[in-house]
Amino acid sequence: MIRLHIPEANLAWSLILQSGVRVACTVGIPLRLLLRQELELTEDQLRPVDVLILDGMPVDDQEKTIVSDRARLALAAGLPGIAGLAMKQGSAVRALRSGITHTPGGEATPCSGTICLSLYSLVLPLLAGHFLRRGFVVEVAQILRYARFAPENRCLIDNTPATHCGDGQSPPCSVSQSAGTPMIAADLARILADVPQVTPVLLTADILDVT
Repeated sequence: MIRLHIPEANLAWSLILQSGVRVACTVGIPLRLLLRQELELTEDQLRPVDVLILDGMPVDDQEKTIVSDRARLALAAGLPGIAGLAMKQGSAVRALRSGITHTPGGEATPCSGTICLSLYSLVLPLLAGHFLRRGFVVEVAQILRYARFAPENRCLIDNTPATHCGDGQSPPCSVSQSAGTPMIAADLARILADVPQVTPVLLTADILDVT
């Protein structure tokens, strides 16, 4: 795994959270607990979040909804139109989407796992900084897609033996030769161009200008 840190990231890096990122956490627990305990979100941070979509289905009951390993979780707020209103948690017009509403059920069986997290609409600028500081895993293809929006941002590949191509058993990538050397995102993109697109990257960043 490639370990990458961006010490002064601009807002473009927050967009990577729209594409879905992998977050290691305890799964098999209620959604309410996962948000607050595992993702470390405060009540103030969660207050604007009024749309929670788990595996493509809007959630109304966080307490009874169990999040499984490799689940896909999307957080959003203020979605437009009647469709956006219907998607809200506990919406007065939720009957309009009854056919796709997540059905609570199952028993909590906590275990280690991952989720695929996405942030949309008003939630993106509010929570991007939180998750970038915590760190998450993406693929090289995602890094290349968003690095072009921040070509002058400084980047640092962590100097660690864990920097490998893919499975951790392959010979070190060319990126290992650049470990510990500060560079800009444009140079990083050139280095990663020869790395398999699905290679995992542990990304952390200190993002600027996020309220």
